[in-house]
Amino acid sequence: MKKIFGIIAVSLLPLIPLTAAAHGAAALRFEKTVTIKAAPAKVWALLKDFGNVQAWHAGVESTTVEQKKDENGDDATYRTVKLKNGGVMFEKLRSIDDAGMRLKYEYILEKSTLQLANFYPTITVTASGSDTIVSIKGSYTRADSSNIPKPEQNDDAATKAVNDFFDPGLESLKKVAESGK
Repeated sequence: MKKIFGIIAVSLLPLIPLTAAAHGAAALRFEKTVTIKAAPAKVWALLKDFGNVQAWHAGVESTTVEQKKDENGDDATYRTVKLKNGGVMFEKLRSIDDAGMRLKYEYILEKSTLQLANFYPTITVTASGSDTIVSIKGSYTRADSSNIPKPEQNDDAATKAVNDFFDPGLESLKKVAESGK
């Protein structure tokens, strides 16, 4: 009897990876921070202006904001961010907390060119002595949630899209905030 169970167990082992892979795209997480030698209020003023990303992000050509009803019929704020490389991001403002210096938004894949889905960044500004720390964190999945995604829509491509937007964005935010402008 033990031999029969052993044979059955061994014959089922090759199937285990298939069941583990059958769940599609897993949530990926990111966190990026930058320390800026400027007052938190100055940095927050740049970041909270939801319709003016080009004021601090060197890779953004323009931003337009519109008020309209969301999928639940509630009033909502949306922005379209046109990138200098030709990409477009369409995003919905989820909340702005002036007291906590925190902004949350969501990325809407259907109207955007970056291959990200379920993307919900949170930007936080905090004081650290005479400096300011900006933290951007969130989660996302690749756009293609199938078990065998297209190369341009896999986890590596999604992570590259996040890094390619936020890394230079934080560098240019630092440069703008630390300048006398």
